[in-house]
Amino acid sequence: MNNFRHKQIIDILARDGEVSVNSLVKELYVSEATVRRDLSELEKLGALKRIYGGAKPIIETNKQVPLFIRESVDSIAKSEICRKASELVKEGDSIFIDGSSTAQYLAKYLSKIKDIIVVTYSIKTAEIMCSHHIKTYCTGGLIMENSLVCMGIDAIEFAEKFNVDKCFISCKGINFNGDFTDTSEEETAVRRAFLKKSKTRIFLMTDNKFNKTYFHTLCNSKDVDYIFSNSEIPNNIKTR
Repeated sequence: MNNFRHKQIIDILARDGEVSVNSLVKELYVSEATVRRDLSELEKLGALKRIYGGAKPIIETNKQVPLFIRESVDSIAKSEICRKASELVKEGDSIFIDGSSTAQYLAKYLSKIKDIIVVTYSIKTAEIMCSHHIKTYCTGGLIMENSLVCMGIDAIEFAEKFNVDKCFISCKGINFNGDFTDTSEEETAVRRAFLKKSKTRIFLMTDNKFNKTYFHTLCNSKDVDYIFSNSEIPNNIKTR
């Protein structure tokens, strides 16, 4: 699997909205057979939908899409959401950040705030925070290959050792009743553990996640203090 070329295809889809096999052949300088194979592999991952002669983006899938693909989707919206949410963080705060591709965008805004401490179960998030010289703790546990997050009882027990001021979380969907839901049972369990140990609970949700329901429920919006999105929050979704 060529992750770099796959990421290029996802970036092109994000830019153009829909692509043809012929246009990808010209832009990527690879054969038609290679492009068709890449599109088939990405469709199996739930990253796009094949159409006649090409592909288009897909938003809703029950599969756990690899992190390198999720990082390329809605990057402008995610950055703006995190810019607004970061205004809640004050000097000296301790914060939990989950393993979502959205929450990673917090780093460049948090780097300007003095003496903060970050706790995360995501290796990628920890790496980004450290590159911005932010003091960071990372859980142990089984590393999930597709998402580079630490899962299992070790991660949950690690979460229980801390009491943080604020937590920043995203997930795959929030339904009409205000339930935050996701496809990953393991990640939902770790997020739930950190929510219990956080004074202020903040969710980061791009607008394509509203009115979506997946198998595992994390919490309800009434258990949350703030929701940040790139569009208006639906009136039926109430925070505490």
